[in-house]
Amino acid sequence: MAYFNGVRTSSELGTLADVENIEKSLSAGYGTDSATYVNGRAMIPEDLEATVVNVVAKTKDDCKVLNTIKKTPAKSTVHEFNRRTGFGDYKHLTTAEGGASANTRQSIDRQTVAIKYLQTKRSVTRQMEVADTFENAYASEKIAGVETITQGIEHLIFHGNSSVVDTEFDGFISSVKKLPETKQSILDLQGSSIGSYGEKLFDDIAFKVREKGGFIEKALYPIALGKDVKELFEDRQRYIMNNSVANFSYPSLPPYGTAVGANIALDGEGAGGDMFYDVKGKIQAEGDVMARPQPPASVTASAAANAKSKFAATDAGDYKYTVHAVNASGISAGFDVTAAVSVAAGDGVTLTITPASTGAAATGFIICRSAKDGTEVYEMDSIGIDTTSATTSYVDLNEELPGTASMLFLPKASLSPAYDLAQLLPVCTYPLYPTDKAETPFLILAYIALAVKAPERVGLVKNIAYSGGLY
Repeated sequence: MAYFNGVRTSSELGTLADVENIEKSLSAGYGTDSATYVNGRAMIPEDLEATVVNVVAKTKDDCKVLNTIKKTPAKSTVHEFNRRTGFGDYKHLTTAEGGASANTRQSIDRQTVAIKYLQTKRSVTRQMEVADTFENAYASEKIAGVETITQGIEHLIFHGNSSVVDTEFDGFISSVKKLPETKQSILDLQGSSIGSYGEKLFDDIAFKVREKGGFIEKALYPIALGKDVKELFEDRQRYIMNNSVANFSYPSLPPYGTAVGANIALDGEGAGGDMFYDVKGKIQAEGDVMARPQPPASVTASAAANAKSKFAATDAGDYKYTVHAVNASGISAGFDVTAAVSVAAGDGVTLTITPASTGAAATGFIICRSAKDGTEVYEMDSIGIDTTSATTSYVDLNEELPGTASMLFLPKASLSPAYDLAQLLPVCTYPLYPTDKAETPFLILAYIALAVKAPERVGLVKNIAYSGGLY
């Protein structure tokens, strides 16, 4: 049973049939002084619990994580929690008769995560409020606003990166990648598809997580990978369906039992394809035209030998690069590096980016690249802007492949949750003063952050080829 803002969010509590009742509860008595009510008035919940129940129930198949993740109240704009990294030295516990005992205390790290603020401004005209439409306009706008906020949270849970956009919280992917390399549980498919790599994918990533003390519980992936995952288990799925027990409902994809004992759910509640988990695709300018940054003023690229390079002999060829500037308000148009860069085995390509001197400031850049000898560029990586220098440098070592996808594998909770959402303020409304317009403006907001308490136990499989990508 999942919770959001302290209320149950399973399908039993929130269904599409509840919409009319929720709208009534949100709008009853709206705009009327409560002092005129003899026996009180219908409650208008500030934290929008009823609306959230409805929205999460409606979108539970799209927002896989938000529907199941635990919510923890935060008491400050900087949320602090303790993380157990060890239980004590278990290898040296023996002693002589009557001997002294060694101190084998547990290891605790104190961690902090900055709360981030999601807001959307909404408004309803007076004409819509008094018109006899198919639904209550004010309540309908609230529902739409809550859905916008929940989708934004779900997207950041995967793709948030505070190093690139400082108003975002770190999502699962950036939390894993920011770990020291020795603590990461990452499997690199290097442009192979799920089908060509095979079922060992699940054993390999489960083994990496098990080495860090975790058991994988479920997998999440972009819906573009759904067909590949299904085809991988097509024979097994057919066997289960043909041998199913009467009145027993099997999942559309069976869980995968790994060699280390993890039983990975690949579909169903909280697992499988997620609408807001994106592949690395084509990048276009988007967002607020007035507030998003301008394209970089210039980008230069040069190749040279690099000891850490993953460009192999089969990767030698010409590559095109494009760079987009980004901030909290959107993404700029791209700046194309004029000439393709010739890369040999063992090379690294250094991009030197000069940000625009006019317009809204960029907080980071999205690096796009082609495949070998290709003409189309797809998203490859993102970096934060270097505030200590007039330029920002990025070195392409072929570690991140453009036009690929990734999969996340989330662990079971052990003695404490491996991850949760810290909420300083649940989804709620904030009324705004109507000025010279006949409308009712308001904000819908949530102050929240993802707290990944055991990032080394979160598995990431990267550089997966997908249909429509570059590999």
